[in-house]
Amino acid sequence: MNFTEYSAILRAFEDGVFTSMHDNYDDICHAQDQLIAELTSKGAVIKGWKVVDDSGVFIISPIFDFQVFENQGTQLPKSELSGIEVEICYQCSVPILASDIEYSVKSSEPLVAIEVLRPKINNNSYPSCDFYYNYGILVSSQPITGDFSLNSGQRYDYSTSTPDFFEQKKKVLLKGVQECVRRGYVDDFFFMTGSLNGLIGTDICLGKNDVISEHGTLISVDVV
Repeated sequence: MNFTEYSAILRAFEDGVFTSMHDNYDDICHAQDQLIAELTSKGAVIKGWKVVDDSGVFIISPIFDFQVFENQGTQLPKSELSGIEVEICYQCSVPILASDIEYSVKSSEPLVAIEVLRPKINNNSYPSCDFYYNYGILVSSQPITGDFSLNSGQRYDYSTSTPDFFEQKKKVLLKGVQECVRRGYVDDFFFMTGSLNGLIGTDICLGKNDVISEHGTLISVDVV
């Protein structure tokens, strides 16, 4: 599957609107599961999840294989993007048994990721559904062990020295893994745990974007 095929399926699914997203969480999950089943039946493979836990609102959305880009040397078209977001990301094996969740989460190391966002595929879609926004993701191959920065037209510095920085992110990871176990999505996935500073628009990120840590350049992507 490619992004054009993906977009067409999303536009057609329930006339492009997750009507159940306005109801309760179980209805959201049911609608998501239906759409995931349709996409995977046409060859898409789930590689990760975006997990958001913000002010009592919990959202989890899949990211598919064709949305995962190489973390070095990728070029992306500015005309198809609305911007990028920097995230903390964990690679984690989702176990079959709930009793094994704690060990899987504890064993996961923090990575850094750049999520690439696009304008909404359908203007009628509910704003909390990342199916309709995500264009792709780049994930570092090395873990984050200290502070890091993004050079993207301007410099953004991220501090991990706050005592509970990673602990708070792992709480979000835990919820994501628990939800995957509950819904039967068992595999080795990455989990994005929320934006660190919100959307960096294409007017700023046009050109070269590098995530740099003490280990060197972890992610490099050109918006052209």
